[in-house]
Amino acid sequence: MQHLSRRAFLRLSAAAIGASALAACAAPAAPSAAPASNESGGAASAPAAEAITINFVVDIINEGHVEARNKWAKEFAEANPGVTVNHQPTPSQDYGTKIQTMFAAGTPPDVYRYLQETTPIVTAVEKNLHLKLNDYIDRDGYDIDDFRPDAVALYAWDGGIYALPRDYGNQNLFYNLDLLEAEGITPPPVDWEEKGFTFDVFLDMCQRLTKRNGDKTEQWGFLVNRGWRPWASWVYNNGATVVSKDERGMATGISLAEPQGVEALQFLQDLMYTHEVAPRPDLESELGGFELFASGKVGIMLNNPSSVNRYRTIEAFKWDVSTLPIGKSERRGTGGGGSGWAAAAATAHPDMTWKFLGYISSPEAELDEVAVGATTPSRVSVVLSEEFLDPTKPPTNAIGFAQAQEYVVRDPVHVNWPEVIGRVVNPNMDRLWGGSASAQEVADTIKAEGDPLLAA
Repeated sequence: MQHLSRRAFLRLSAAAIGASALAACAAPAAPSAAPASNESGGAASAPAAEAITINFVVDIINEGHVEARNKWAKEFAEANPGVTVNHQPTPSQDYGTKIQTMFAAGTPPDVYRYLQETTPIVTAVEKNLHLKLNDYIDRDGYDIDDFRPDAVALYAWDGGIYALPRDYGNQNLFYNLDLLEAEGITPPPVDWEEKGFTFDVFLDMCQRLTKRNGDKTEQWGFLVNRGWRPWASWVYNNGATVVSKDERGMATGISLAEPQGVEALQFLQDLMYTHEVAPRPDLESELGGFELFASGKVGIMLNNPSSVNRYRTIEAFKWDVSTLPIGKSERRGTGGGGSGWAAAAATAHPDMTWKFLGYISSPEAELDEVAVGATTPSRVSVVLSEEFLDPTKPPTNAIGFAQAQEYVVRDPVHVNWPEVIGRVVNPNMDRLWGGSASAQEVADTIKAEGDPLLAA
């Protein structure tokens, strides 16, 4: 096991609601004078002159999260007489549509889990969807410095802060330690600065883990995660980018078709079709991705730390996590960023809504989410806490989740990025995964179709 000291980590740390959605464009309310503080719900409140209801809409990640959020709603209401928190857990498949519909109808949730892959920050700002938080943070001396600066930056635009970080996720390798030991394979490193774990070393590892009986593959070395952030991580680790950006950080065009980007995509396709060390999409869909790993039929897979609670259900073998292999890049990169807590600009009760927003993004609230095992904390104090790095639970190398946060590459920022992903990137990447087109053909098509949308 390789450790990263707290001092070393802190040193590293220092270093759509689419274009057609209609927001209720109320002018942002100025914060009132700061109320006195208490110990249970942030600032103490006198009983409200009239009943206040805060509508809190969140997608269902797992039942543990529903319980944690019910707890927040109950505790906040108890600490603030006259306030009711209406927690509305929403199935993940319906969540984006529900949020869009509420904003379009002029009745947005007071507080919700904000996903930039649905609504880019520039869209939220231009359409005045979110309460601007700067004055509230300053008024209350809110401890925003405990968050990773790059996590806060995800929700900042043109000098304003429009949400608070909930988590700050990334991608890591999850591996079956028993299978590696049976083949005499040294486990991949946890340290994201280690340069010896290359694409070639990874391929050799996968080949040694793959077992065939005649024409039938009984065990694969790797499972290719075809999600956007997972596959983009291989591009970053080969020294390439997905988009070019201007000085503000706005995406200006597709850069994926450059040689090192194409090489990374071709490497992933070759794992399935040339080297045959990873199951193809049709077989994965038939057997189930996580199930292939949990049954011991796949030795290594790529996933987000927020999935760790599911891995902890595995009892048949030991597993752990590591960094990603590095290609031609000088520095690793991992897709991620997580999600935020946002308040609607149109809320009828901005002061109380801000107070609840601060409550659910507190260290104590992050620890509640850690307890249900499905988050990567955005607060440095929590991601380095004993609760998150709990040595009594797998993975042993949980410190790698914390170190990986330093290497997160944020999603492209552009009003049209959700359309580029949905209409251009994903359909063309399906051709790569299906083996019907080469990486060069796919990347060229993505550039040809995506550039006009990013130039708009």
